[in-house]
Amino acid sequence: MGLKQKHLFLRHLGLSGKVVIIDEVHAYDIFMNQYLYKTINWLGAYHVPIVVLSATLPKEKRNSLLNAYLKGKYGRKYKRIFEAPESWEENQAYPLLSILDGHRLKQVDNFPGKSDQKPLKLQIQRLSVSDEDLISTILKKINDGGIAGVVVNTVKRAQALAELVPENIKLMILHSSFLATDRATQEEALQKAIGKSGKRPLKMIVIGTQVLEQSLDIDFDVLYTDIAPMDLILQRAGRLHRHQIDRPRALQTPQVFIMGVNAFGDYGDANESIYPKYLLMKTDYFLKDLISLPKDISKLVQKVYSPATDEDISEIGEPKAEFDTYLEKEKRKAGVFQIDKPNLKESATIHGWLDRDQADVDKDEQKANAAVRDIKETLEVILTQHTDKGDFLLDGRRLRDVDGREIAQQVIRIPAAVTPDIDRAINQLETLTNRYYPEWQENVWLKGSLALPLDAHFSGRLNNCLLHYSSKLGLRYSKEDDHDETF
Repeated sequence: MGLKQKHLFLRHLGLSGKVVIIDEVHAYDIFMNQYLYKTINWLGAYHVPIVVLSATLPKEKRNSLLNAYLKGKYGRKYKRIFEAPESWEENQAYPLLSILDGHRLKQVDNFPGKSDQKPLKLQIQRLSVSDEDLISTILKKINDGGIAGVVVNTVKRAQALAELVPENIKLMILHSSFLATDRATQEEALQKAIGKSGKRPLKMIVIGTQVLEQSLDIDFDVLYTDIAPMDLILQRAGRLHRHQIDRPRALQTPQVFIMGVNAFGDYGDANESIYPKYLLMKTDYFLKDLISLPKDISKLVQKVYSPATDEDISEIGEPKAEFDTYLEKEKRKAGVFQIDKPNLKESATIHGWLDRDQADVDKDEQKANAAVRDIKETLEVILTQHTDKGDFLLDGRRLRDVDGREIAQQVIRIPAAVTPDIDRAINQLETLTNRYYPEWQENVWLKGSLALPLDAHFSGRLNNCLLHYSSKLGLRYSKEDDHDETF
């Protein structure tokens, strides 16, 4: 809704008169927040009701969401007419419901009744070991039974850990580098195994990335997680002892093991390339050995995201400066493909809202779609299999026997490391698509889609990278000159 694209007015029209629900809003990164706020501006201008949900929302972001809606609905005058309880911006109650009723803000923090989740006291421990030792440690922990959740920050690390799990141990792996259809199947299987009414196996290891943080109602007996910002750590911990069930004797107490902390301020290149070091340091500093859920959730999140607590950490100066620079860079980057803010003058129209300095929107649509999805530009492609016997989906069905709508569901996001030059990657994929599937341009479901054909062994090449797909581990890649990497 906030992205410059052709026929955008139809997308806006489709949301008018609706109620928009935005779940897990804490998960939006700095880049995507800019699109979120612009979208809420426009929804406010249309007087579209919005419900925004999060269990770990920093107060600064809550306030920005409210202001974005008010600004869209009332324009600059909203500050003159806005009515709210005193100190509403500093409210850290948990749980908290903030309601905009016209230009009045109401906040509710009293909710009589029983929650289905009892308070938890979590034991927090740092754990710095090799991948091999980590798997050995987990196996010992669930020796007498139990479900161990392992949440790591990169797909490659998840895949590497999965390969270390012995074949006689039940394993499930979930991350973003699966075909959309395979990922949906994995999620369904995971829910059936360790969901609220799941048939839990005696012992199992579940390895995943950030996709395990949200929207899945699953229950771990013990949790191992890479270091991450506080709100994400707490989201991951929300999958620990989630339901009232019988557990193995050794796992009666909920335990969280934090990995990737080499020393205070040293979290490894991989973790620090994904999350700002500033947020990791503050999380590491304020995350103590024992926390209570849900009582400590808001307190811990606000401590990490509030600039007022920076003075508690003497070494935070340089990481803070880097974070501020990064924040401004991402804001500028997000503006490239954004539509303008609503013009609330009575005589205003939407004429010119797609004006921009770059080439026309139609030509840049693939790049724009890539830019809005991630800080690092990535592409979504449809994986196919092209062999001397014909063209197939990866599940073996012949492509010509499957309708376009179903083919369009076979999408996967290419890792950012494979597409450092997004324009070059788009050109390569367009060439492959036009060569093998020119008829896609005549199909309403497939027009504009990019195909990545794999060979009979489910392998392919893109941007000097070797790629391989399996339904067990997902999409893997290595540089063509990296002879140490094997599939």
